[in-house]
Amino acid sequence: MGIALTRAAPLEDADSSDELRPLVAPARAGDRAAMRALLAAVAPVVARATRRVLGRAHPDVEDVAQQALAGFVERLDTFRAESSVKHFAERIAVYRALTARRDAQVRLRHLTPDLPVEELELPDVPPAHDVALAGRDLRELLIEALEALSAPQAEALALHFLFDHTIAEIAGMMGTPEETVRSRLRLGKQSLRARIMRDPRMAALREGLS
Repeated sequence: MGIALTRAAPLEDADSSDELRPLVAPARAGDRAAMRALLAAVAPVVARATRRVLGRAHPDVEDVAQQALAGFVERLDTFRAESSVKHFAERIAVYRALTARRDAQVRLRHLTPDLPVEELELPDVPPAHDVALAGRDLRELLIEALEALSAPQAEALALHFLFDHTIAEIAGMMGTPEETVRSRLRLGKQSLRARIMRDPRMAALREGLS
């Protein structure tokens, strides 16, 4: 099954059914049992989000997941109940995973000698290759393309396309107005389309971004 780049899941009624929310205040106040319960509940969400962005085989997937859990604890004081607790944790995991990929690319560019421009040009991809791509391959192409975007745009697009969150959900997770999310998605899509035009490997994403 291919990746559905234009599908969004129905909006969950997270505000009225968030069973974890009553644990937030005690955890902030230093209740260790409440904090342990929160971490136990969000850990699977964080792990799944991290694996989805980095890939199961990524050597740093467990470290990044742990960093995301630490970030959840550090940022719990900023939780304003604009999303569910699990969505709050998922957003932190996505941000940390995207940052880890971006940092890895920066390190790679510093460690790799500059190549002549002609050696950086990509070969044409046969049209049949687009049809044969599996959903996982399309997701990897999308995540790779996101690395070239600004962090806010990449995060919004990842939450929308990779995790099927609606604009309203993303606005709550990111603590920004819905119009800001729409703008980030629109500008991010424009940047991705430009990237697709330059990189034949990205052609499989064209239909989903139309």
